[in-house]
Amino acid sequence: MGIDRRTLLRLLAGGLLAGGPLGLPLSVGATRRPLYLSAGADAGARYRVGAFDPSGAAAFDLSLPDRGHSLAVRPDRRTAVLFARRPGRFALAIDLHRGAVATEFTAPGDRHFYGHGVFSHDGRFLYASENDFHGERGVIGIYDAARGYRRAGELASHGIGPHEIGLLSDGATLVVANGGILTHPDAPRIKLNVATMAPSLCYVHRLDGRLLQERRLAPALHRLGIRHLSVGRDDTVAVAMQYEGPRGHLVPLVAVHRTRGAGDTSLVPLAAPHGVWRTMKQYCGGICFDSGGRILAVSAPRGNRVTLWDAQAGAHIGSTPVADGSGVAPGERPGEFLATSGHGGVTRIDALARKAAPLDAAFVKSRRWDNHLTAA
Repeated sequence: MGIDRRTLLRLLAGGLLAGGPLGLPLSVGATRRPLYLSAGADAGARYRVGAFDPSGAAAFDLSLPDRGHSLAVRPDRRTAVLFARRPGRFALAIDLHRGAVATEFTAPGDRHFYGHGVFSHDGRFLYASENDFHGERGVIGIYDAARGYRRAGELASHGIGPHEIGLLSDGATLVVANGGILTHPDAPRIKLNVATMAPSLCYVHRLDGRLLQERRLAPALHRLGIRHLSVGRDDTVAVAMQYEGPRGHLVPLVAVHRTRGAGDTSLVPLAAPHGVWRTMKQYCGGICFDSGGRILAVSAPRGNRVTLWDAQAGAHIGSTPVADGSGVAPGERPGEFLATSGHGGVTRIDALARKAAPLDAAFVKSRRWDNHLTAA
């Protein structure tokens, strides 16, 4: 890993250890350690969703009706909802204490899930990214957790192809990564509008659906699909992107938008040498802040690496090889992450110590992990 330890320690002294707990793994507390959740496939290519502790030991392992994508954890940390991979329509509410499916629900027949969602702070409502494929627009489905995840309505995402959704600390503002790519379930993996795609980062009021802010990159970068995001300290939003342009183009793949403070509020690409963008091969998988809310991990599965960034300084600080590494989640300490491999296994990355090591547990080695890893 090409990380300058002195630089990182200076960053820590400058505030990484200070501030609130945004970005902290959800179950960290006096007596509880985080649980890590991910979809995947077993040795027989059967779709599963599994959970493991920080050592890699299995907590539960459940079969799936089809391929899963990501999970949303309810604030009480007792439940997580797994969403089907696009263009799937199923979702499973999993009881994390029992390791069992509590409820299964589906998107309406004229909608499908994009694989991500987020709960309201009180845990009552789940907001899920969806495709209104007849209307060729993105929507945010609203599901009432108190009523068995019955659908309670929907909001416009104010874009096409909404993917990951976050919720700001005010509890009222959803932030949506509209990838900009038009798809239809009759041709599920075909991108129908690459020449005219218009990705955006939109802030939407979760109660009335108003568009509060919209941020886009420069017009020349309109083929950079804004797909994944993470909300950090002070509601800083970091996004990871996927480029749909010519293969030889070198474009920035990570950007940050600061929602607070004076000055420019543009969506700002982070700085990195050309070689970094080249090794990432125009494609990011997952993104997350560490437990301190300042250091970012961004996976580049086609480049077989996880990259590390200082979101406050706006710069690349290192990377570590992870074969087909896509899922990333914060570890238990600042500067620490776990990363899953599509070939099997999980790697613990310590950005401060400039080291990475695989978890030595049979369960995590036995799974071909899917796109995302979630801490609960």
